[in-house]
Amino acid sequence: MPATLGLLALALASCDRSGTDLLPNPGDQFSPVIEAGKLHVLSAAELQEFQASSDPKTWCAQTDETGALRCLFDQVGPPDAGVRGGATYTFNGTGDYVCLIVDPETVFWNQSIAREGRDEDYSYPDMEADDGDMDMFAGLSTYYTGSPGIELGDFKGYYTDSLGREISIEYGECRMRGSPQSEITNAHAGRATPEWCDIDTQQREGIEYTVVLDTFSVPLDDGVLSFVAMAVDGRCSSIDSPQGVTECTVMGESLDPDGGYRSCASTMEYASCATSLESDFGADWTPLKAFCCANPGMCGQSPPEDICFGFDRDTFCAAEPDYCCD
Repeated sequence: MPATLGLLALALASCDRSGTDLLPNPGDQFSPVIEAGKLHVLSAAELQEFQASSDPKTWCAQTDETGALRCLFDQVGPPDAGVRGGATYTFNGTGDYVCLIVDPETVFWNQSIAREGRDEDYSYPDMEADDGDMDMFAGLSTYYTGSPGIELGDFKGYYTDSLGREISIEYGECRMRGSPQSEITNAHAGRATPEWCDIDTQQREGIEYTVVLDTFSVPLDDGVLSFVAMAVDGRCSSIDSPQGVTECTVMGESLDPDGGYRSCASTMEYASCATSLESDFGADWTPLKAFCCANPGMCGQSPPEDICFGFDRDTFCAAEPDYCCD
C-alpha cells in the first residue's frame, strides 16, 4: 500500500506543470499583453496600397491626421500559465460595416498522407514550430471588461434574475461563422490562419470599439508570436476575391525576434496562395509543393521519399524565380 500511494503521489506531482518551460525564452522585450492604441479604418484603395508596398511594416507604422496607426505589425511573448495574453486596439465606427482582420504567423497545412489520390499541394509536411494562433473578439469599448495593456477581458455582462440566477449577456459583435449547417457564430480559425469578421457600425459613427486578439499559442521555434491586424472599410466578403479574406490578403507578418522580416516567409505565403505555376515546369508540381522542394528549410522535416523525385532546383528557379529563396 505505501508503495502504491507513493506512485500515485509521484504521478500527481508529475502532472502539475504548465508546459511553458518547453518554450524558448524570448526575453523581457516581448510583453505578453500589449495595447496598440487606435487604428485607422483603411479604405479599399489604402488596402491595395498596403498590399503593393515593398515594406508593409513601415507602411503600417504611419499615422493619419488623428494620430491613429494605419495598421498594426507587432509581436507578443508567451503569457504566464493560466493568464490570457495578446493585444488590444480600438477603432471608431464609420456608420457602415468595418472588416476586422488578424493574421498570425505564418502558414499551416495538414500534410496529405493518402496512399492513393493524395493532394499533391499538401504532400510536403508543414513545419509546425514556426506557427502561432490568435483568436479575435470585438465589441463596443463601453462593454469591454479588460485593462488595456495589463489584462485581457471580454464583452460579457451579468445580471441576477428574479430567481436569483446569474445570467450572462454577450455584447461581443465579432461573429465568425462555422459551417452553414452548424449555425455556429463563435468559430475561430486554426493555427497560423487569418481570422476576420464584419462589425456593423450603423448609427455609431465616431463611437469607439475595442478589438481583442487573444493569444492561443505561440511558435515553438522562438517563443514570440508575430501578427498583423487591421480594420478595413466595408464587408470582408468584398476584399480581395469572391472568397473574401485569404492568407495572401495580409503578407509579411512573420518577423524575427529583432523585428525584421523573417527571410523567405512571404515567399512561402505566396506559394501557399497560388493555384498554378506560370511556367510549364511540370503539371505535377503545385506551387506549394515546388516551393518546399526548392526551399526545404522552410517546410517540415522528413518528407516522403517520392515527394521531390525528379525535382531539379536550378531548372525550377530559372523558370520560377519568385518561388526560390537564397
